[in-house]
Amino acid sequence: MKKRTKMMKNLKIKTLLLCLFISLQSCQQIIDQAEENKAQENFTSEFMGYYSGSYTGDISGSLTVTVRKDATVEVTRSTATNPDTYVTSLVMSSFNGVSQSPQGFMLIGNMQTKKGTWQQGNLKGTWAITKN
Repeated sequence: MKKRTKMMKNLKIKTLLLCLFISLQSCQQIIDQAEENKAQENFTSEFMGYYSGSYTGDISGSLTVTVRKDATVEVTRSTATNPDTYVTSLVMSSFNGVSQSPQGFMLIGNMQTKKGTWQQGNLKGTWAITKN
């Protein structure tokens, strides 16, 4: 009987230690997540602002680019009919190269040089902008 009581006591201690370890691990994850959220809130893209310029090549027109605090980017280009707008993001200083407008227009390049190439299906050309 004594042996069984001792085994139960050991099991309770091990269970308590395991619960304590899991609790501490969870607390650290919560702290890490809070620190990451704070870093994201404090982040400001060095390219934040309003830009305008043009795109030329197989077709041409004007561009407006708005870089938000969190490095999301709204690109609007003029077309013969309606403006064509899409939202993308910067990876470091470069456009992510995946997002495109509903009409398939996409900028390729980076914000350090403020120029690059564009494509829309088989159409392509170059673009350049300046900060307003």
